[in-house]
Amino acid sequence: MTRSSPSRPVVVGVDGSDGARAATVFATDEARLRRTSLRLLHALSWPLKGLAAETSPDPDLRETLQAGVEVVLRATAADAADVLGADRVSWSVVDEDPVTALRTASADAQVLVVGSRGVGGILGLLGSTANGVVADAACPVVVLPDPTSVTATPRASVVVGVEGRPGDDAVLDFAFAEAAARGTDLVAVHAWQDVTLETAFQSLGPLVDWAGVQADEERVLAETLAGWRQKEPDVPVREVVLRERTARALVSVGLTAALLVVGHRHRKPLARLGSTTHGVLRRAGCPVAVVPITSDGAR
Repeated sequence: MTRSSPSRPVVVGVDGSDGARAATVFATDEARLRRTSLRLLHALSWPLKGLAAETSPDPDLRETLQAGVEVVLRATAADAADVLGADRVSWSVVDEDPVTALRTASADAQVLVVGSRGVGGILGLLGSTANGVVADAACPVVVLPDPTSVTATPRASVVVGVEGRPGDDAVLDFAFAEAAARGTDLVAVHAWQDVTLETAFQSLGPLVDWAGVQADEERVLAETLAGWRQKEPDVPVREVVLRERTARALVSVGLTAALLVVGHRHRKPLARLGSTTHGVLRRAGCPVAVVPITSDGAR
């Protein structure tokens, strides 16, 4: 991949959970594909879960926790070094809450990788760390799914959601690069569902030219992809247009994908996820890459 500076690392959040271990494996492979370095990051914040906010940090406890974290990070880094080389793997422990630490790291990263749930997370729910980081990260964030939700082997294809709006180019740039690096095809998905129109004409369905509406939506997708097909001739592209809610459509098409790519428009000053992005992250059975989009459509 050449679109991002190779000097910028892939960063992965490590907390000792199963999700973090899976995220590290994914991040290691991502760094290999991008020919860049890998940084393992652990946030050792106080107070610990279950302790009152006013609880003073015990120096001995903190030293013990720090030592334990470093043992895990060294072992994890050694495994990654077997793939990337020792000179391309680093680790650090920071004294911040996980969301703040990962958001800060995202400013200098190519990609940030996290598990959907950390230690103590609840099955089926998007963890607070993943939710908070995706909402306001400066770089694309890949969230690994709950491994018990879907089993699909082998996984193939990069699936990308195309809205037909400003911002698609930032998302497609990332998706095409990922497909090219993996030597796989790109499945471009455009979903539409006019809820207002369908509700108003429930009893008059035959009077609505749904085939014509579908043809218009197909045209939107084809026109959005036209320039990208010329720029990336070596990436096979398949087009999928569905009359369905966007999140539901993307989750369905991405069921056996290697990666599902969506865009997220930062909502300043509120750092929160849109309903589509949140719905995809909650239900997807494959890794999801969330590409930040600014108000002007750029990354």
